Amino acid sequence: MKNTAKVIGIICVAGCFASFFFGISFYYRDLPDRPQPELGRIYPINNHGFPLYLTKQEELEQTWSFVLAGVLAVSAGIIDRLFDPFDRHNLEMLPKRRAPWNHRWGP
Repeated sequence: MKNTAKVIGIICVAGCFASFFFGISFYYRDLPDRPQPELGRIYPINNHGFPLYLTKQEELEQTWSFVLAGVLAVSAGIIDRLFDPFDRHNLEMLPKRRAPWNHRWGP
């Protein structure tokens, strides 16, 4: 069960990064800074104060890629919380080390 949760969690995290960077890529493409209704480029995105214009398809792709990245990130968090595939809970149970400056000298 833990191996399956581990694989699914890794796939969720990798998919989250891939989807997020796909959505970010729209800001680095060579898009027009003026609307072009004849080409369908009428959907603006704000690139640090400079509007760029997308088609309806590009706008949907960008929006859904960010939504998918969020869903995959939440899914990976839920898997990590419920199944603990990397046994991080056991690491938290290790005894705490004393601070190096606390030598317990003195009265």
